[in-house]
Amino acid sequence: MALTADVVIIGGGVTGTSTAFHLAARGMRDILVVDKGSVASGGTGKSSACVRQHYTTAETCRMIRFSLDVFQRFEALTGGGSCGFRRTGFLLGVDERMRAAMEASVALQRGVGIETRLVSPAEMREIEPRLRIEDLTAGCYEPDSGYCNPAETAQGFARAARERGARVMEDAEVLAVLTQGGRVTGVRTTKGEIHAPRVVNAAGLWGARIGAMVGLEIPITVCRHKISIVSWPEPARRPHPMVYDFVTNIYTRPELGEHILVGGLDVEESHDLADPDRYKESVSLDESTDALARVSHRFPVLEEGRIARGYAGCFDVTPDWHPILDRVGPEGSYVAVGFSGHGFKLSPAVGNMMAALVTDGPGGHPDLPAFRLSRFAEGKPIHGTYGDWLMS
Repeated sequence: MALTADVVIIGGGVTGTSTAFHLAARGMRDILVVDKGSVASGGTGKSSACVRQHYTTAETCRMIRFSLDVFQRFEALTGGGSCGFRRTGFLLGVDERMRAAMEASVALQRGVGIETRLVSPAEMREIEPRLRIEDLTAGCYEPDSGYCNPAETAQGFARAARERGARVMEDAEVLAVLTQGGRVTGVRTTKGEIHAPRVVNAAGLWGARIGAMVGLEIPITVCRHKISIVSWPEPARRPHPMVYDFVTNIYTRPELGEHILVGGLDVEESHDLADPDRYKESVSLDESTDALARVSHRFPVLEEGRIARGYAGCFDVTPDWHPILDRVGPEGSYVAVGFSGHGFKLSPAVGNMMAALVTDGPGGHPDLPAFRLSRFAEGKPIHGTYGDWLMS
């Protein structure tokens, strides 16, 4: 006998579980999250889970402000769940090419209530004395930003949703989204059919594949994203803020006290195409060496550091590096995909917005129209302060 639900959410990553939690918080009970693996087994589990507020559109600034508040109060909001949030602060350094754009970004962020300020290179070194600042002309600082444990966050959302009546079905790959008469009627999985009048595609790296099941062409490119973990020399080990560097194009955050996590900000990564089911999850010696060279330029003491380990995950990238949040396709079909490496930090806001879309319709949240799928066909992609240089 087929299972039934009021809504099926495809994807047990942080987007899907946050959506389930926020739907349950609105009173919906018959929610079923399905995942081809387990909770957080896809892109979420490989996320660096940085939570910084440096965004460059009014919509994303509002989203990250909402999300940071959720991460800071996660235990209280979820009834005991943990997201592992650690407050570190966030520093961004730029050269003259990006100074004006950064200053405009900070003004925008301050306009929506984000606590951030411009800092000089000398002030950056006061905040983090190990920095090389000679090639920086300006920066900004957010004291409240930090990072989380990504798997713990998704599991916390899932657990809180369950406690409010939702269900989670793992090891259940969606083989088809069922429709009849222009309406969604459910999904067929490797564990059988589930009948439901609403289906949310929160499948992340597999989002375009799920979209095609209902005739949607979702413009997502899946690309490989590399992470290297570098060990500090023992005398240099102490807490530090996240540091984003728009000169060497890296971002960093603390990792287990004695290490620093290093990821790339290069737009060229979007050309390293990947099959999310079969891609190189390890990091090569050349890739690790490049990461060490870049991070030791910004932190000269790391010239004495060493690569501890590395891994690669994937991003689901849209043409404008901004997500698609929409009710599109057959009646009852919803889409929350294309986060371009920013899905984790925005996930509380996305879950809230998708819950509003499902329960109240397109008018349920004022920022939803900006993320409509049709913007690409209309020739109206989203442009932030930095133009098309990644989503930031």
